[in-house]
Amino acid sequence: MKRMILAITLIALMTLGTISYGEVIWMDGGIVGDLQIGGSSEYREVTFITGEPVVLKGLVKLPVVPENSDSYTLKYTFNLQNLEKGIALTRNATYAVTKVPNKSIMQTTYEKKLTQYTEEITTPAGTFTLGKYTFLESRIIDNTPAVDYHSGNIISERTYYRNGNFTANTGKIDYIIDAKPIVGYDHNWGSSETQVIQHSIKAYTFEDGAYVPEWDGYVNVGMATTRKVNFNYQYTDPQNISFRGNYFKITTEENVLTYDYNMPETANGAIVDGSFRRNTDKLRLSEEVIKESKALITPRIRDIGGHWAEDYIFLLTSLQIFDIDKEYFVPSASISRLEFGKAIVNVINGVLPEPTRTEVTKRLRPGVETPFLDVLPTDPNYHYMEYIEKNGIMYGRNYYFKGDEPLTRAEAITIMVRTLGIQYMAPAPPYNTHFADDASIPEWAKDAIYMASEVGLVNGTPEGNINPNGWVRKDEAAAMLVNYINHVKDEISYDYREKILNR
Repeated sequence: MKRMILAITLIALMTLGTISYGEVIWMDGGIVGDLQIGGSSEYREVTFITGEPVVLKGLVKLPVVPENSDSYTLKYTFNLQNLEKGIALTRNATYAVTKVPNKSIMQTTYEKKLTQYTEEITTPAGTFTLGKYTFLESRIIDNTPAVDYHSGNIISERTYYRNGNFTANTGKIDYIIDAKPIVGYDHNWGSSETQVIQHSIKAYTFEDGAYVPEWDGYVNVGMATTRKVNFNYQYTDPQNISFRGNYFKITTEENVLTYDYNMPETANGAIVDGSFRRNTDKLRLSEEVIKESKALITPRIRDIGGHWAEDYIFLLTSLQIFDIDKEYFVPSASISRLEFGKAIVNVINGVLPEPTRTEVTKRLRPGVETPFLDVLPTDPNYHYMEYIEKNGIMYGRNYYFKGDEPLTRAEAITIMVRTLGIQYMAPAPPYNTHFADDASIPEWAKDAIYMASEVGLVNGTPEGNINPNGWVRKDEAAAMLVNYINHVKDEISYDYREKILNR
């Protein structure tokens, strides 16, 4: 059993840590490290306050982000230093976050305001104290069934006064930020956020009642944070044991920080007077933190050993995406609409909790409208079909779910694309897909099949066909679902991080 080959890396959204998953925590860029016993986390960022890049290390106190709340406060406390350069930084920042969901179009607006902000940086050149600041961040979040995509922008500037405040000082430094769109996503298999920001820094000396330019610099900062899970199969060594091995889920969080700067020439920590030479370079910092290691169940399935889809089926069953209480999977059998519907819900949301007695009682009341005409309130899978209908994952056939009927490839592909919300990116009709059997594709499935091919969810047969009206076998469904997971954990992650940071 060669499951170590499959040991794929899946990005997972976990209920761990203390910050909003996949959220860059500071507008200047910084990377979070391991959590300390006292509750703070290791942290690094780069300051250019003296005209040269200096890496500061220390601790940051991160807030707990409340779940399912549309209005909350985030407070951060930083204590950083660089002993070699003699620089120390203290910072306290408080944000007010407001979310306004629009359920009719499944989108959410997000605003983040900096309501309180104090910062002091002690250097050999003097003490820099934050004076004025502006910070406004807004986003639009598109809430699709599987992925919450977001994009936003930042407006920010601030001024530090050297050895004093606005009324009396020996100089000042202005930071003006030009931010490119913030992009990110959040789904059951992970989350990520990427920001690219340009800092324009101008330093002035206060002489004879006026500010005189001293030096200027520019810094392009790229920031990305992504949460991941590695699935590794581990064999059991003893001969007298009831299972051969199982998967372990190891959760990590990776933070990447890049700097591309153009600053004045410095020597011994000070600006070289009269020099026209510039200090230009690139810097990359990264940190990967282990968050959790957890054993998954090991299924007891008798009929998949040596099958080409064995690894896919074993992994999905270990994750409880497929039912785990059956000894026979029957990989060559057609998968039913109900089986695939439940599996896709488990993929995008996780296994749904069993309904409470109160919930069952409510749906048994006279006049309650069921999600589909052939779904009874007593159906043990009622909560799955209710979720499917509510989130627009499957529309049924003439308002009948027909859960026992086989699923076609056109239906399977349409379901997967619909959960990702990318069907709207297809071109305006009329158009043709590149598949040889394009004429066989139902009109209602054409946008989904076109986009599935565009993003690599499906490839078709070696002959160039997609076979849209053929029934999907259970082994094929397993391969399709693993490919779906790989897409949201690999392709989307690359699209949102590496392609942006490496431009």
